[in-house]
Amino acid sequence: MKAPFRFAATALVLALAAVALYPVADRVLARRSARQQLRELERALASKPAPLVADDALALPASLLSVRAEIPLASWGSIGGCGAGGGSSSGPGGGIKWVGRNVTGGLLDVQCLPSETLSHGNSFSTLLTRFGVSPTQRWGLALYAPVLYKEGDVTVLGQTKTARIAGFGDFNFEVSRKLGRTGAHLLSLIASAPLGAHDAVRQGIVLPQYLQLGSGVVGATAQYQYTRDRDWGLMLMGGTLNYGGWENSIGDWRAPSATASTHVGYIVGPLVPSAGLTLFGKPMHDRERGISRPASNDPLFMMVPALGLEWSSDWVAFFLAGTLGLSAHGLESKTVGLGVSSSLF
Repeated sequence: MKAPFRFAATALVLALAAVALYPVADRVLARRSARQQLRELERALASKPAPLVADDALALPASLLSVRAEIPLASWGSIGGCGAGGGSSSGPGGGIKWVGRNVTGGLLDVQCLPSETLSHGNSFSTLLTRFGVSPTQRWGLALYAPVLYKEGDVTVLGQTKTARIAGFGDFNFEVSRKLGRTGAHLLSLIASAPLGAHDAVRQGIVLPQYLQLGSGVVGATAQYQYTRDRDWGLMLMGGTLNYGGWENSIGDWRAPSATASTHVGYIVGPLVPSAGLTLFGKPMHDRERGISRPASNDPLFMMVPALGLEWSSDWVAFFLAGTLGLSAHGLESKTVGLGVSSSLF
């Protein structure tokens, strides 16, 4: 790994560690402050006559009352699956998960997440729109409609040329079910429809697999997510199993894969800063034109740290996030996205 990338990765790991330790420090400081306030209250009660005890007992320290009053009400259980899982990008190193209050509860929940991924000299722009409805309190349905723009170098008769392609990618349809007394557990099944071009030609050649807009075959993803409420925010933990489908008509094939992830979000007024880590792995390399892709461009294992910041109101939410895709070969990808979410009708 080159020195600048090593420095960036080290700085990001330290930043994630600092963010992850914030809840621990917050709890320690809160306990210390509560003990001190209780001691002051006990001393005040002990120094006054008994008839005044009942009145003074109601006069709790203003700081405690303000802490409880400033904690906003938010249903993390419903946000965790409906909002947090709505963002994705064009590769395993570019996925962005929405972490925060979000905006849900209307007849139609709409999310729009533009993102930009840079990987090995290629550029992938994604405009992912998610339309979600909840027929019942426990069941959810969603449609993901991606618009893609991809740019990368290709070799044509020994010469390097730049190829560009834009259009719709594969659409995804999601069915989800909340489980548990508070709906903290979420199971989702996502099926992909091969609507994006998988055999597009640019510069006189069929584009390589990573520059195609779609897979050309049906795929499926099973997802589990657990949302845990805390007084300082929320924690999201879960994983996915992905089946990329069989070999398409031009000999391209995507290997099955799995992810495990954890994300933490903190309440800071209307803001929710967050940090997370996703582990991505697959048992074998993808195949392009019937030949396995080189390991240098198709890692079997990746770590994807992420940082995010959400601002939300009662009717609209914005989410800014960035991720890095790291493998044994170094920095695989960089992704940044800015999402907007609203609940209509």
